[in-house]
Amino acid sequence: MPGITVTGAVRAFSARHPELSVQVVRTSWSDQVQGVHEGFLDVSYVRLPIDHRGLELRPLFREPRVAVVPAGHRLADKESIVIADLAPERLLQDPDAVPEWRDLPERTGDEEAGPRPSFATVEEKLEHVATSGGVLVLPLSTATYYIHTDVAHVPIDDIGPNEVCLAWSAGRRSPLLSEFADIAAAQH
Repeated sequence: MPGITVTGAVRAFSARHPELSVQVVRTSWSDQVQGVHEGFLDVSYVRLPIDHRGLELRPLFREPRVAVVPAGHRLADKESIVIADLAPERLLQDPDAVPEWRDLPERTGDEEAGPRPSFATVEEKLEHVATSGGVLVLPLSTATYYIHTDVAHVPIDDIGPNEVCLAWSAGRRSPLLSEFADIAAAQH
C-alpha cells in the first residue's frame, strides 16, 4: 500500500526462511484485499476500512490523517484543521476511504461536480490536486512519502487515525503466516 514500508519485515522473515522466495507486490486502495481473496497473495498490508469478510486481520499501527490541498489553498498554511473546514471542497477520492466526509452536513464542494476522477496512483492524485484543485484525505505516511512541491498537507484534528493491518485468508492456517504477522507487528 502506498506509504507503507515493508522492508524490515520482509528482510527479517527472509533471513529466517532463506529457502522461501518472498515477493513484494504493490497494491492500492481498490485492490488491497483482492489478491488475498484470489489466492495469489499470502498476506496484504491493508488500510481500514475494508470489507473484512473471509479475512483474518492483525492490527499493526495507527497514524494520523491529513488533508492534501493545493500549495496556495486557503488551508495550506494552517497548523491544523477540522473536517468541517473541507465541506466547501471537492473530495477527489472514494468517500468510503473517508467515512467522516459523509457525515458533513453541508458538503458543497461535491455539488454539480460530476463523477470523481479515477486515478491509478498516488502520484496522479497529487498531480490532480496541484493542477485542478480538490482535496484528498491521506494517511500521514502516504502524504509525506510522496513529495510534491505544489501541494501541502495539513493535519485534521477531529477525525480518527488510519489503521493499518495485515490481512490473510481466514481459511489459511500456516505457522508461516503467524510468524510473518508477529514479525510485521514487531516492526511497528
